[in-house]
Amino acid sequence: MKKTFSFFLFCFLFAIFIILFSDSVSADFLNQSVIFSVDSKYEYSNRKQVLGTLRKISDKAYWYVSDDYWIGISESERNLFLQKLDGLTKEFDSRIYPIETQFWGSEPNPGVDDDPRIVIFITRLIDLAGGYFDSSHLYRKSQVPESNEREMVFINSISIFNDRAAIFLAHEFQHLIGLQQKDILRDITEDVWLNEARAEYSPRLLNYDENYDTSNIRRRVFAFQSNPSEPLGEWKNETSDYGAITLFSYYLVDHYGEKILVDSLKNGKIGIDSLNEAFLSNGFTETFSDVFSNWTMANILNDEGIDSKFAYKSKHLKNFRISPSQSLAVYGTESTVSIFKTVKDWQPVWYEFNTPVNSSSLNLKIDFSADSGTKFRVPYIAFRINGQKEIGFFSINGQTGTHFFKNFGSDIYKIILIPANHSRTNNFTENDPISSFSLKGQLTSEFQEIIPAPPQTIKSISIQSLLDQISALQNQINQLQKSTVSGLVRDLSIGSQGEDVRALQNFLIKNGVYPEARITGYFGNLTKNAVIRFQQKYAISPRIGYVGAKTRAKIKEL
Repeated sequence: MKKTFSFFLFCFLFAIFIILFSDSVSADFLNQSVIFSVDSKYEYSNRKQVLGTLRKISDKAYWYVSDDYWIGISESERNLFLQKLDGLTKEFDSRIYPIETQFWGSEPNPGVDDDPRIVIFITRLIDLAGGYFDSSHLYRKSQVPESNEREMVFINSISIFNDRAAIFLAHEFQHLIGLQQKDILRDITEDVWLNEARAEYSPRLLNYDENYDTSNIRRRVFAFQSNPSEPLGEWKNETSDYGAITLFSYYLVDHYGEKILVDSLKNGKIGIDSLNEAFLSNGFTETFSDVFSNWTMANILNDEGIDSKFAYKSKHLKNFRISPSQSLAVYGTESTVSIFKTVKDWQPVWYEFNTPVNSSSLNLKIDFSADSGTKFRVPYIAFRINGQKEIGFFSINGQTGTHFFKNFGSDIYKIILIPANHSRTNNFTENDPISSFSLKGQLTSEFQEIIPAPPQTIKSISIQSLLDQISALQNQINQLQKSTVSGLVRDLSIGSQGEDVRALQNFLIKNGVYPEARITGYFGNLTKNAVIRFQQKYAISPRIGYVGAKTRAKIKEL
C-alpha cells in the first residue's frame, strides 16, 4: 500500500512539474495549433495573425500549415500536399540543412525557444513572395511583443505544388544563418543587398539551378534584363533588386570563388567593406570597385575571347547580354550630343555612341562631369571596324574628364560608356541619395592624347580636391540635419526599418549613447544597445531597448 501511495505521489508531483515547467521542457507535438504573428505585407489577406497546425515533424524542423489554407483545399489536394511535404522534409533534413550549415555556418541553435528544430510555417502569401524571414521572431516578447519566439521561416503554400518550395526554403534558411553569423555572433547588421545576395546564391549551392527551365536564375535573368540599371546597394525589395544581386553573385563566385561570400559573412565588417576584406584575405589584388566595373562590362560583352574577366562562366549565362540603356547617333561635321543623368551609388548606365561606318575621319571628343564629392568611374568599350575591341577608363580629375576617340567612323564605329558612382561602401538604405553627371559627345578635328593620371598621394592632393571633400562632408551633415525625431510616432524595435529609424539613430549619436554611429535605417542589435543605454541614462523602465511611448516621450522632450 505504501509503495502504491508513493508511486501515485511521484506521478502526481511529476505531472505538476510538467504543467508548471512545460514552456521550458516541452516540444511541439503533431496536430498542435499555434497562433503565429505574420507580416501583413506578405500575408495574402493582410492579416497580422494566422492559426497554424503542426502537420509534420522531421529531424531538423517543425512543419506547420495554416488552417485556412488547409481547410480550403480538397481531400485529394491534401493528400498530394502531404506527399509533396514529405519530399520537402526529406530534402531539408538530408540536403538543405547540412549543406548550408556546413558552407555558411550554423543558424541560432537551440535559439530563443531552446529547441534545436526550426519552425517552417507554410501559409498563403502574396503571389510575388515565395517566402520570407523575419528576425523579430528570434527575440523575447518582452523585447519584441509580436515575436513568435522561434527560429522560423515562412513559405508560400502555392510553392508546394509548383515544386519551387525547396528553392525558397534554401533562400530563407540562409537568412536565418546570416543573422546568427553577423548580428548574434559579431553584433553587426549586414547590408540588405549583400544579405540577399548570399541567400540568392544558396539555390545554386544546392544545384537547384542545374535545370535552367525550372531554376531560380532563369527568372532573375529575366528581371535583370528588364531593368539592368538597378542600383546594386539600394534595396527596395523589388524584383529588379533580386535580378541585379543574383547576376552579380554569379559573376563574383565565378571569378573569385565561393569563399569570398563565406569570408565576407564571417568577418567583422559589412557590405562592400566586408567584400574588400575578403578579397584581401584571399590574396586578390582587385577591390570591389574593380570587380563591379568588370561586371558592368561583362554584362554588355560576355566574351572570354577578350578577357575572362569580361564574361560569365556559368553555362546558363554563356549567351547572356544586355542592350545599352540609350543609343546616340553622332555624325556630321561638328555634331554634338549631350546627356544629363541622376543616379544612385553603384547604379550602372550603359550609353552607346555610334556613327555609320566610313562616315567620317573626325575624332569623337567626350567630356564627362559629375557632382563634387562623388567617386565616378567611367569604363569604356571601343568597337573597331576590324572587329577588335579596346577597353579602358576615363581619366577623371576633380569630377571631370575628357577622352578622345580617334577616327570615329573610319576606325572606331561605336563606343559604350558605363559611368557609375562608387562612393558609398556600406549602410545602404531603401532610398539612397542621388548624384548627377553629364556627358557631351562631339565630332571634331581636335585630338589630344590623354595620359592617365598617376595615383594620387597625400602630397599631391590639390586645394580643389580638399574643397570637394569638404563639400561632400557638408552634404552628409545636411542629410543628417534633415533627419528629425519630431515625427517619431510608432514603436520601434528589432527589425524596424525606415526614415524614423534613421532619425532615431541620428538622435542617439548626438545623445552620446551610440558610439558605433551607424545610420542605416535598420533597427539592429547596435541600435537596440544604444536605446538601452539611453533608457539607463534617463531611468526609463523597462530597459530592454524597445522604443515605446515612454522612450518616445523622453526623446521628444529632449
